[in-house]
Amino acid sequence: MFWNMLRIEQQKLLKRTILRVELVIIGVGVLVLNTLFFAISRMDGSNPAAAQLEQTLVWPMGLVQSVGLAAGPSLGGILIVILVGAVVAQEYTWRTLQLWLSRGVPRGTFLAAKFAALLLPALLLVLTPLLLGGLVTAVFSQILLGHIPVDTVEWGRLAATTLATAYTLLPYAGLAFFLAVATRSVIVAVGGGLAYILLLEGIAVQLLTFAGGIWAEIGRYIPAGLAQGMLSIGTTTTVEVGGQAAPPIQYLEPGAAAIGIALYSVAFIALSIAIFRRQDLGG
Repeated sequence: MFWNMLRIEQQKLLKRTILRVELVIIGVGVLVLNTLFFAISRMDGSNPAAAQLEQTLVWPMGLVQSVGLAAGPSLGGILIVILVGAVVAQEYTWRTLQLWLSRGVPRGTFLAAKFAALLLPALLLVLTPLLLGGLVTAVFSQILLGHIPVDTVEWGRLAATTLATAYTLLPYAGLAFFLAVATRSVIVAVGGGLAYILLLEGIAVQLLTFAGGIWAEIGRYIPAGLAQGMLSIGTTTTVEVGGQAAPPIQYLEPGAAAIGIALYSVAFIALSIAIFRRQDLGG
């Protein structure tokens, strides 16, 4: 029953207009950003900063940078929150939940299949900038280098980075999923998820690094910090606010970060199922 539900939910998701719109948004976004950076780099070719910028516009760095746009702490996290919050909460409004449950589908199986169906859209949100970014940076490679350096690309590592980037979207999808089930509201699910990304991860946690001690450690264990650990080995990041540098953040190793992401995701889904089993869907 689970696999049948998974297949049906995936087919429904792939037909949703919101998914297609988001794929267009992230695709256009990577094209516009790369084109803008190319224009900036050509304004003053003698500037060392321009030379560094050019390195992100040619293969292999151009491929990696394009994938990075879809990571959880970046545009990918925002888009997955909007997608999940909308499609899950709308099930309550459209009363399709009651339809499936009336056919004898267990509530836990239904929600588990619904979340698992989100894995393919999450991967598509990463593959789209990879393909379009790869295309435009291939053109820039030809312009700037005179050739496309295919032999410099570590294809196995690029594939692993692509899958790891999609994996970093899971906690954000789990958060929006939980909010949608708990509140049955598209506004709360999407708004709450975006508030977390833009306010808590974007501002509050960075400010806490200045407090030092245990507060400074928070950045390592939130989804954004775990995503950094997944996508970069042994990275140390220094946060600056108002020109003052905070103590550097040493992110977790990829293995530990992957476990942390899995724990977040499983916790959100477990909470969602626990709430869903007790919800009154009548009326």
